[in-house]
Amino acid sequence: MDRLVTYVGVIHGLPGPVSIVEQSVARERWLDQGFEVQRECTDYRFDNGVHLRRVVEQDQFPSELACAECWISYEVIGHAPCCQVSPAGKSFDNACREAFWLKYHLA
Repeated sequence: MDRLVTYVGVIHGLPGPVSIVEQSVARERWLDQGFEVQRECTDYRFDNGVHLRRVVEQDQFPSELACAECWISYEVIGHAPCCQVSPAGKSFDNACREAFWLKYHLA
Protein backbone atom coordinates (compact mmCIF):
# COMPACT_ATOMS: atom_id res chain seq x y z
CA MET A 1 0.00 0.00 0.00
CA ASP A 2 1.45 3.37 -1.04
CA ARG A 3 0.89 6.45 1.10
CA LEU A 4 -0.74 9.51 -0.44
CA VAL A 5 1.73 11.73 1.40
CA THR A 6 4.59 10.25 -0.66
CA TYR A 7 2.98 11.47 -3.88
CA VAL A 8 2.08 14.86 -2.41
CA GLY A 9 5.71 15.27 -1.34
CA VAL A 10 6.91 14.60 -4.89
CA ILE A 11 4.36 17.12 -6.22
CA HIS A 12 5.95 19.66 -3.85
CA GLY A 13 9.44 18.88 -5.15
CA LEU A 14 10.61 16.55 -2.40
CA PRO A 15 12.59 13.42 -3.28
CA GLY A 16 10.61 10.21 -3.43
CA PRO A 17 10.43 6.74 -4.94
CA VAL A 18 8.20 7.92 -7.83
CA SER A 19 8.49 10.60 -10.50
CA ILE A 20 5.96 12.78 -12.27
CA VAL A 21 5.89 11.88 -15.96
CA GLU A 22 3.01 14.11 -17.04
CA GLN A 23 0.99 16.97 -15.66
CA SER A 24 -1.80 19.13 -17.02
CA VAL A 25 -3.27 22.28 -15.51
CA ALA A 26 -6.69 23.88 -15.93
CA ARG A 27 -7.38 27.32 -14.44
CA GLU A 28 -10.56 29.31 -14.07
CA ARG A 29 -11.61 32.57 -12.42
CA TRP A 30 -14.96 34.04 -11.48
CA LEU A 31 -16.50 36.68 -9.25
CA ASP A 32 -18.33 35.72 -6.08
CA GLN A 33 -19.98 38.57 -4.18
CA GLY A 34 -17.57 41.02 -5.78
CA PHE A 35 -14.38 39.06 -5.02
CA GLU A 36 -12.35 37.15 -7.54
CA VAL A 37 -12.07 33.41 -6.96
CA GLN A 38 -9.33 31.35 -8.63
CA ARG A 39 -9.37 27.60 -9.10
CA GLU A 40 -6.44 25.56 -10.36
CA CYS A 41 -6.86 21.88 -11.11
CA THR A 42 -3.68 19.91 -11.83
CA ASP A 43 -3.59 16.27 -12.87
CA TYR A 44 -0.37 14.36 -12.19
CA ARG A 45 0.62 11.03 -13.69
CA PHE A 46 3.47 9.15 -12.06
CA ASP A 47 5.94 6.66 -13.50
CA ASN A 48 4.22 3.76 -11.70
CA GLY A 49 0.82 4.51 -13.29
CA VAL A 50 -0.79 6.37 -10.38
CA HIS A 51 -2.92 9.39 -11.38
CA LEU A 52 -3.62 12.16 -8.83
CA ARG A 53 -5.58 15.40 -9.01
CA ARG A 54 -4.75 18.47 -6.92
CA VAL A 55 -7.31 21.28 -6.76
CA VAL A 56 -6.56 24.66 -5.17
CA GLU A 57 -9.28 27.27 -4.81
CA GLN A 58 -8.71 30.65 -3.24
CA ASP A 59 -10.44 33.98 -3.20
CA GLN A 60 -9.06 37.50 -3.08
CA PHE A 61 -11.09 38.40 0.01
CA PRO A 62 -8.97 40.59 2.31
CA SER A 63 -7.66 38.64 5.29
CA GLU A 64 -5.37 39.45 8.18
CA LEU A 65 -4.65 35.79 8.88
CA ALA A 66 -1.01 34.68 8.75
CA CYS A 67 -2.11 31.77 6.59
CA ALA A 68 -5.06 32.83 4.48
CA GLU A 69 -7.95 30.47 3.91
CA CYS A 70 -7.94 28.48 0.71
CA TRP A 71 -9.17 25.04 -0.24
CA ILE A 72 -6.69 22.37 -1.29
CA SER A 73 -7.68 18.83 -2.15
CA TYR A 74 -5.97 15.73 -3.46
CA GLU A 75 -7.83 12.86 -5.07
CA VAL A 76 -6.54 9.57 -6.44
CA ILE A 77 -8.03 9.33 -9.93
CA GLY A 78 -6.39 6.06 -10.94
CA HIS A 79 -4.30 3.33 -9.38
CA ALA A 80 -1.74 1.12 -11.01
CA PRO A 81 -2.21 -2.64 -10.46
CA CYS A 82 0.91 -2.59 -8.28
CA CYS A 83 0.10 0.44 -6.19
CA GLN A 84 -3.00 1.06 -4.09
CA VAL A 85 -2.74 4.61 -2.67
CA SER A 86 -4.17 5.38 0.76
CA PRO A 87 -5.98 7.47 1.71
CA ALA A 88 -7.72 8.03 -1.64
CA GLY A 89 -8.19 11.71 -0.88
CA LYS A 90 -7.22 14.51 1.49
CA SER A 91 -8.40 18.11 1.94
CA PHE A 92 -7.01 21.18 3.68
CA ASP A 93 -8.47 24.61 4.41
CA ASN A 94 -5.17 26.48 4.09
CA ALA A 95 -1.61 25.98 2.85
CA CYS A 96 -0.17 25.97 6.38
CA ARG A 97 -2.19 22.87 7.32
CA GLU A 98 -1.08 21.18 4.12
CA ALA A 99 2.58 21.99 4.88
CA PHE A 100 2.26 20.73 8.47
CA TRP A 101 0.62 17.46 7.34
CA LEU A 102 3.36 16.93 4.78
CA LYS A 103 6.18 17.67 7.23
CA TYR A 104 4.64 15.54 10.00
CA HIS A 105 4.02 12.46 7.85
CA LEU A 106 7.33 12.58 6.00
CA ALA A 107 9.44 13.06 9.15
